[in-house]
Amino acid sequence: MRWPSASLAACSCGVLLAGCGGGGDRAAPAPPPRIPSRLAQRLAAEADLVAAAPAGSCTARAAAVRLQSDAIASIGNVPGRYQEQLMGAANSLVDRLSPCTEPKRREPPRGKGHGKHEKKKHGEGDE
Repeated sequence: MRWPSASLAACSCGVLLAGCGGGGDRAAPAPPPRIPSRLAQRLAAEADLVAAAPAGSCTARAAAVRLQSDAIASIGNVPGRYQEQLMGAANSLVDRLSPCTEPKRREPPRGKGHGKHEKKKHGEGDE
């Protein structure tokens, strides 16, 4: 009686081992798509310029607009899975930075005799 149970157990183990990942028929999963190295480095460098610029400055805004323009021009070289995320980030960055306005030029201070009207003392020049 023991022999049939041992045979049954051995067959069961064989079936289990055959079904547990031992099949070499499956292909390895494809690696995720990659952004070309030169493009990724260029976009990262442009993002670093935005981050390094003083917040709210014309420099930061100009760097963000350059990054956005480069992302738009390069979008065809970016795998589809990353395109929306890249453009969303670039657009959001530009939207968060207020439009740049050049600082107003300050006029040099004026002192006596530099275009200001001098006040007359009481009684002078009232002839």
